[in-house]
Formats: sequence, C-alpha cells, structure tokens
Amino acid sequence: MRGRLLEQILVSATGAERHPDLGWSVGAYVCHVAEDRLRLWAERLAVATAGAGEVISAYDQDLLGVARAYEKIPLAGAEWSLRRAVAEWLEVVARSGSIEVLLIHPERGGLILEDIAYANAHDAHHHLWDIQRTLEAVVN
Repeated sequence: MRGRLLEQILVSATGAERHPDLGWSVGAYVCHVAEDRLRLWAERLAVATAGAGEVISAYDQDLLGVARAYEKIPLAGAEWSLRRAVAEWLEVVARSGSIEVLLIHPERGGLILEDIAYANAHDAHHHLWDIQRTLEAVVN
C-alpha cells in the first residue's frame, strides 16, 4: 500500500468502517495486507533466499483473519504492523533480487520474484481501493 496515501485516507477512520459489499472492515483490510500479503510473502522469500526450500503451502486468508482476530486489532496497531511489514518486504525483495528465486505454490505453480512482487503490489493496490470505497460509502 502506498504509505502516505494510505495515511491520508485513514486520517479520520476508526478502522471499524464496513462496506456493504465487502467482508472485512477497514482495519481488517489493513491487517490482511500487512500479514497475508506482505509479511507472509516476505517470510517465504527469506526462506527461499536462505536456500531452505522452494515448496510453499496454500493458506485460507479468511481463516488467518479469524485466527489473528483482524476485526479486533485497533487501527493504530494495524497501521504499525503494515509499516513494519512494508519495511521487511522491501528488504527481503531487495535481497532476493540478487539470486534466482523460484517458489512452488500448490495452486499457482512456479513463482519467480517478479510474479510475487507483482501479485503483492496488485493486491495491496486493490485493497487500498477497497478501503477508499468503504470510507466513501460511510461518508455518503
């Protein structure tokens, strides 16, 4: 997620806002991007760059959200987690760029660094849009 833009969007948010067509609150979406998209994939890349394995498992983002109680995490905590996750993700992507990374996903097949970076960026951008439209729906 684009840090400053997200900070501007969230300036008056509580995190509890919900869009009628979406399953998660604003705060839960911030947690989802931090944990499911950036931190989890940073961990996978860190393992791959250490030469400790290429095969990764699928996960259910909704079950992870329940297990981590995304809906109960205060927005300030979710934002803190996202800032940390972005920093970790950027660091490991930079490190991964110097070697050939290939992760084998059970549903997506072989993924190289560019595939992973594109998918993570796409999802973060999409969820930024989810957050924006949620906050706009609440205001209007």
